[in-house]
Amino acid sequence: MFRGLFGGSRFLKKMNPLMELYSYSKNSEKTYKELMALEPLARTKGEKAMFNLNRAGLLYDMYKYEEAADVMREIPSINPEFDAQCAQMKTRIMAAITRGEHR
Repeated sequence: MFRGLFGGSRFLKKMNPLMELYSYSKNSEKTYKELMALEPLARTKGEKAMFNLNRAGLLYDMYKYEEAADVMREIPSINPEFDAQCAQMKTRIMAAITRGEHR
């Protein structure tokens, strides 16, 4: 299903290990810089959407809620599963903004 969107790209081969390492290290600033370096590799609509979702997640973890909300607005609808992931992130961001949450 994702083959048409992502195509086994170099982007995903680099992004997936990066995000897995982030899940252990929790160093959002460094991971964000490394993710931004991968932006030119994102070529398809699906890759760009996945890039922006991960970017928004890292911005959220860095307590930059307004920037994360702006990034989420740029993400197009891809498929129901991906849209559900986006909806979860949007809900988290909006809850943090409205409550003034600072973990």
